Amino acid sequence: MKYKNSFFKIRIKEDGTYLDVFPPKEDGKRLDIREVVSFLEQKGFAGFSIDALRKTLDLLQEKPLQIKISDTCAKAFDESATIITGKDNMIAYIRFYPPSTGGKLMTGREIRAELEREKILYGILEPVMEKLKTTRTYCTNIPIAKGMAPMPAKDTVIEYFFNTKPLAKPKVLEDGSVDFHALNLFSAVNEGDKLAKLTPHDPGKPGMNIYGKTIPQNRPKIRKLKYGRNITLSEDGTLLTSNVNGNVTLAEGTVFVSDTYKVAADVDASTGDIEYEGNVMVPGTVRTGFTIRAKGDIEINGVVEGATLIAGGNIVIKRGVQGMGKGKLCAGGDICAQFFESANVFADGDVLAGSILHSHIQSGGKVVIHGRKGFIVGGELICETYVEANSIGNRMETQTIVKVGVKPELYEQTKALVPQVMDLKTAIEETTSYLNVYKEKLKRGIKLTPENVKQIKTYTERAEEMKAVISGFVTADAVSAVDMTKGQVIDFRRKDIHRHGPGCAYIKLVNVFSFRRSDRKQMTGSNERNSFGSHPINSRFNNTLVMIFYS
Repeated sequence: MKYKNSFFKIRIKEDGTYLDVFPPKEDGKRLDIREVVSFLEQKGFAGFSIDALRKTLDLLQEKPLQIKISDTCAKAFDESATIITGKDNMIAYIRFYPPSTGGKLMTGREIRAELEREKILYGILEPVMEKLKTTRTYCTNIPIAKGMAPMPAKDTVIEYFFNTKPLAKPKVLEDGSVDFHALNLFSAVNEGDKLAKLTPHDPGKPGMNIYGKTIPQNRPKIRKLKYGRNITLSEDGTLLTSNVNGNVTLAEGTVFVSDTYKVAADVDASTGDIEYEGNVMVPGTVRTGFTIRAKGDIEINGVVEGATLIAGGNIVIKRGVQGMGKGKLCAGGDICAQFFESANVFADGDVLAGSILHSHIQSGGKVVIHGRKGFIVGGELICETYVEANSIGNRMETQTIVKVGVKPELYEQTKALVPQVMDLKTAIEETTSYLNVYKEKLKRGIKLTPENVKQIKTYTERAEEMKAVISGFVTADAVSAVDMTKGQVIDFRRKDIHRHGPGCAYIKLVNVFSFRRSDRKQMTGSNERNSFGSHPINSRFNNTLVMIFYS
């Protein structure tokens, strides 16, 4: 008999009953005394010495050892087996124990009966069953049944053949100037170009464990190709191609191709106002009083005067804006220009420029002022993330207001909600004090009446309701100051804002003309982000207000 693991066998002699113990071979496992003791007790042996058995197992080396377990001759017994299942019910093992002297081996039918007794119905390994007719290995787990794992489903995969996230990022040249001509804003396509390819999902296949129970496979994510106008879907529904030359974009999982409207020269009396479904490109100037509305992007090669530009996407002005305090620029994405002078700019995304002078700027992202000048002087700037510039304000005490760290539209909402929040917090404190009274009574061993228990439940529910109301506010946790006097820094805190680094709102700059000399050291440095804490930073000049909002 071939074996690796150590095993034991009952030998019946004329003078009593003995236990033969066989040592392991090669890397086989040694016997566990608990298994031997359990077997002997099941067979009705009693009075044997466990210490003597342990000593025998410890001395077991290369040769078998024998220990007497009873002075009487035991009744012969047949081979036995036990079934062991894995934790996931995907595999079953059979473990055989040898017969005593005069005992018989189990038949194939008896082995199958053992499996049926354990209700193992699926995945019985027939080659193993066949081998067990002639071969035995004792005290060893032998795989006898295996379940079938489910075949995992595969999600639908969509591959796009264009840049799905184009960025309007100007190139900074070696001399410090900024090239606003190479923005790579548009994803151009030609008629017949492939836009997207879909690989269908694979539903997979369910599995089954050794007890015959079905194991369901995972559910795949099923997607379809979504597209707008100017696009053709293949007959099998797996390929999108463009019908026109234009600009391709991806918005909320839908592919759009818009053919860009190109103006002949300037936008003026010869063109009138322009409203277009796609992108608009103007090679010249947009004159005062005229309007461009585009659901896509707007690109201006010249100057924008006191005009109105409204874009669902980005606005790129390769020269600049001379707003004269008239008109406005509104974009659902970024707004880029060489300069902004007396302009009103509203961007859901970033604002990028070479300089800003006497303008009103609102950005839902960051404001970055590139180039050799890189200044912000006069007007008001409000942005959600951060401001980067070479200088802010000037020595002439030009009124310059910078607010950083919160969406512009949320600030006024927050101020209105602060009194409500404070009232609710006061009410919560009062309710908590009532609950603390009852807690003290319980500590002193005072029994509560049913009415007291009812009151505790009422106060607890009331406190939770008020906390839920506070958590539902999307605005301020606290406003440390609301006095917007000249030169004062206001600390506005929000828990739900997460931005760059531990100081979430910061201003990166080289020169700040609006702060005291003692503060200049902390706030200067061309390559370092400067974060501000809750401590006030007083301005040097009366006409400059810097508000730092951070979480």
